[in-house]
Amino acid sequence: MSSPPQSSTSGGSPPQLPSKSKEKFLSLILKAVIMMLLICFFFLILPLASFLLLLPLVLRHRRHRQRRHSHPSSGFSSKQLKKLPQFRFFQEAKADHSESDTCAICLDGFRQGQWCRNLVGCGHLFHRKCLDSWLIKVTSCPICRTGVCLENEGRSILDSGSRRTTNFQGLINL
Repeated sequence: MSSPPQSSTSGGSPPQLPSKSKEKFLSLILKAVIMMLLICFFFLILPLASFLLLLPLVLRHRRHRQRRHSHPSSGFSSKQLKKLPQFRFFQEAKADHSESDTCAICLDGFRQGQWCRNLVGCGHLFHRKCLDSWLIKVTSCPICRTGVCLENEGRSILDSGSRRTTNFQGLINL
């Protein structure tokens, strides 16, 4: 009987792994390398992506801050407020301004002798201090949002506005 050929292990070469286990080992190493590359790519791209997403917000915030510093207020200055008409409130004056007996800003009633302002454009009545604090921030009426004009500017604007209204009324009647 003949014996199968024996491989000699004394030749100095390492023992050979079966081909299936060798493929599994290479596949496992390849998967590990791919996972490492994906993780590195993720951690390199994540800061770049977040920077690109947050950049428009940062730029918008900077522009807003620059606009706010270049135009600190869109309201009237204290010199302009002094040009607005003011009067002391008396019960007889209430008949002229019969719309309301309270200030729409502070919701407090008008008392005898209090300083008040009656807006030229719309005719709404307010306490002077309340309206002045409002007009420093915004140049429109707190109730109807009509633009507040200084007394000399108001007449020309109101005159042209009343002409427009009558012309518009004429169109409606046609």
